[in-house]
Amino acid sequence: YEDLPVYTDPEEACKPGCVEIHEDFDQYRKADFMVKGAAPNVAEHFKLRTGDVERGFKESDLVIEERYFVPIIQHAAMEPHSAHAQFDKESGRLTIWVANDAPFRALHEISEALGIPKEKIRFINPFQGGGFGSKGGLKVEPIAVALAFKTNGRPVRVKFNREETFISTLTRHEAVIYAKTGAKKDGTLMAREMTIYWGAGAYAEKSPTVCIRGSLPAPGPYRIPHVKVDGYAVYTNKPVAGSYRGYGIPQGAWAGEQQMDEIAKRLGMDPIAIRMKNMFVEDDISYWGEQLHAVGLKETLIKATEAIDWGKPSKAARPGVKIGKGFACIQKPTRSPTTSAAGVLVNAKGEVTVLAGTVEIGQGCSTILSQVAAEELKVPMEKVRMHPLDTDVIPFDASTTSSRSTYHMGNAVRRASIHAREQIMEAAGPMLEAKVPDLGYADGKVFLKDQPQQALPVGEVVRRKLGIHGEVRGDGSYTYEIGKDLDLETGHSDHASAFYMYATQAAEVEVDEESGRVRVLRMSAAHDVGKAINPLNCAAQIEGGVVMGIGSALHEELVIDNTGKVRNPSFLDYHLVTSLDAPELIPIVVECPEPEGPYGAKGLGEPGLAPTPAAIGNAVADAVGVRIYDLPLKPENVFWALQKKKKNAA
Repeated sequence: YEDLPVYTDPEEACKPGCVEIHEDFDQYRKADFMVKGAAPNVAEHFKLRTGDVERGFKESDLVIEERYFVPIIQHAAMEPHSAHAQFDKESGRLTIWVANDAPFRALHEISEALGIPKEKIRFINPFQGGGFGSKGGLKVEPIAVALAFKTNGRPVRVKFNREETFISTLTRHEAVIYAKTGAKKDGTLMAREMTIYWGAGAYAEKSPTVCIRGSLPAPGPYRIPHVKVDGYAVYTNKPVAGSYRGYGIPQGAWAGEQQMDEIAKRLGMDPIAIRMKNMFVEDDISYWGEQLHAVGLKETLIKATEAIDWGKPSKAARPGVKIGKGFACIQKPTRSPTTSAAGVLVNAKGEVTVLAGTVEIGQGCSTILSQVAAEELKVPMEKVRMHPLDTDVIPFDASTTSSRSTYHMGNAVRRASIHAREQIMEAAGPMLEAKVPDLGYADGKVFLKDQPQQALPVGEVVRRKLGIHGEVRGDGSYTYEIGKDLDLETGHSDHASAFYMYATQAAEVEVDEESGRVRVLRMSAAHDVGKAINPLNCAAQIEGGVVMGIGSALHEELVIDNTGKVRNPSFLDYHLVTSLDAPELIPIVVECPEPEGPYGAKGLGEPGLAPTPAAIGNAVADAVGVRIYDLPLKPENVFWALQKKKKNAA
């Protein structure tokens, strides 16, 4: 045996002379878009090049540069990873029960790995007790499947305990971020250069795409003529990093949005004013070359800051406590291109069943998709039900990820519902002795336009046409085809995402100067949702994301020692936000309709978390006059930053 060096820092792991963690990396099968870095242990090197940053810095009146750090954190879903599997030798059928957020992708991967035809594999998805990105791909499933081949047809259950979930599934990427920004005296941004080292852990999992999708918008939702970004997904000897709510946006925002506040301070500007001067608006061309539409960012900024009384001083509750306010803005793309397909069944009782592959992970997709079907088929919500997710029955869906479901699956369900409605009207024509153009459709009935009293309930139409057990089935699918994909050398694309989500979150905090403890007093979150199909659902999503973001800002950190061992793999030592940590929450829904979305809707699931740490970081800096560059904002981190300030002052 030969002891090899242990790499626990992604920046250190890719320095010249480092030992390759994967010696055979060049022989691995890889996605076509992956670009291996020239340095050791770099699985993906993303490059974005716009203008000339050196020229931009020379033309700037102020240039600031800093290093930021975001640690590894755990998804910490309430439900640990668990799977059942059963193999029937006679039929050759393999059945898997698991809460996987992409069952069709998992089915494909198992089919490919075992050489079993896809039609011989069945995934049954129950409701998921939280995932946040951790329950995609294959984690616990392969163990259950392997054992099921040895039990003579008996089902096998494999369930991870909390320590196994913490160490053996996924974590969020740690990131070391170097950010350099140049601006004119009037606050006009001239150049931004960012170098980001994404800690991939022992295997790549989603690191190449997190590196790309996180690095691309890292400079922020601003007009910047000169931009240079280098993102490196780096192997380390740590647990595997993968998808996590926000998909790389929180890391970039932590650096970029704090730097925006610092620039404003040094130029003597209000942080709102400098952002309003530079932020994206309708029809702007982004620094990666895409024309932007449905941009509701300015309205989110105005409403979020108004909600915490920006510009009005707050009085501290007691001596030794400082109050501060801060905010942060983000823009987030979605995974593109992807496909969702759906079916809608209407029976002889007028009841509607929706066949959709979106996984219910607590985000309320069952409500949203039922609303879409009810809207198009003009039936009450209580007449609509979602079919349990079973790949033997449900049409294909790419995944329940990337805040894509309301947009993609919503469109698919809408089209399937329209298809079913058209068939019902065709069938009703002879029954009402009329042609389809002469028919109307409302309140679950087909009627004559010139004699509305002459009407048939949709269930009656189905019964007369197909019998008491008959069903009309509508089918629909949706794929948003992007234009030119990201250029591997410049990072440019004329359409990198089906849509973009915009948000501003603002925080008011108190900082105890004696202990360094940070307490969030209230937090507003204004999100451009396109169109709120269910406003209550939107508010709940925002609140959940904000609270999760507070945890990542103040408490959460997976502690890993210099041998790569996780030191806090349980809730005893890993501090999640509790109800006592949750502040006053002010969710704000901003509607800037997206033309391609169902009724104008976009996604919402991930942005609730993304700007939260940066907003809190800016509020802490406003409170105590000290900027802290490394997360989390634990009491000891804040305390020692305050002590350093006092020492420097002395």
